[in-house]
Formats: sequence, C-alpha cells, structure tokens
Amino acid sequence: MKAKRPARNGRQRGQALVEFALITPALILFVLLTVDVGRAYWESIDAAGAARAGVRMGIISDTSDIGGAIRDEPNTGIPNTLAAWGSEGPGTSWGLCGGGGTCGDPNGCVAGSFSGTQIACFAVRTCTLTSGDLGAINSCGAWGARPVSGGHGLQVLVVIKFAAVTPVAAQIISGGVLFLKQSSLGNELYF
Repeated sequence: MKAKRPARNGRQRGQALVEFALITPALILFVLLTVDVGRAYWESIDAAGAARAGVRMGIISDTSDIGGAIRDEPNTGIPNTLAAWGSEGPGTSWGLCGGGGTCGDPNGCVAGSFSGTQIACFAVRTCTLTSGDLGAINSCGAWGARPVSGGHGLQVLVVIKFAAVTPVAAQIISGGVLFLKQSSLGNELYF
C-alpha cells in the first residue's frame, strides 16, 4: 500500500519563492564582501613584497636605488608608473633613492600624501643599531632619509590605497578607502 502525500497548494510553492527572494541579496553581498577582503589581502601581500625588496636593495649597498627596487618588485601588481606612485614614481626626486637627498615620502605616507590617481607610496628611514655596526635596531629617525654609510639599520614602509568596490565594504571602511601599510626592517650589510 502506498502512502498518500498531502496535496500541495499554491501557498506552499510561493513560500519557497519568497524565502529565496529574501536570502539571495544577503548571499550576493556576502560573496562580494568576500571578494573585497580577498583583494585587500592580495594588495597587502604586494606591499609586503615591495617593502622587502626595498630593504634587500638598501642593505646591499649605500648607493643602490631603493625606490627602483620597490617599484620593480616582480611579484607585485602595482605598475611602475608615475600615475600609480605619484611623487615617489620613476624619475622623480623622491623616487630615486641612490644616495643623498630625500628618499621616499618624507611624511611617512600618511593619507594626505596621496594625490590624484596615486595608489601606492613608499617611505624610507635610517635606524640606529644597539652595538654600533652590529646589533638589533634600536630606534629610527625621520622618514625620507636613507643611510649613506655602513653600520645602520633601514626601515622601508609601503602603503597602498585600497578602494572597496562593494557598497557594504565602502560603508564599513570610512570614506570607502583603506590604507594598507606594510613595513620591513633590515641591518645594512656593507661596511
């Protein structure tokens, strides 16, 4: 003997459609928010790689171009253009860090350092070591000055301006823009 199934009426079929219509916008927002978080994480990794490349170049020699190494980091998605890097871009006085002069943004890449289409900024500063030429980094000086002789530490800061594409993320992040900061420290190897 077969069990009888209750007959479905139009109200039950409509209930599933209403539930689907109520849940779908929340699911779509969740997916888009996940995409924004993923993009922010990826760009943060780009900034960390660029900061490490700058420190690597800075500890090799006191005349190496730290700015070029940061902008040319092969694993980054940040283009080496004046539009992307602004006043720290290729060919600018702050962007060429081969020794002497200002190296990177002297303000430490604060939000006011970004202008127009600029999406990235870097800053460099000299640090002192606990035991002269050797030891750990003790303190760091003002932004914009790279070491010009051996026995110093070096800090490189890379900041990326991240604009959220999801309206919900733009509401959560003040102004819809998040500044992703990555820093790297190193002791200079040359004497």
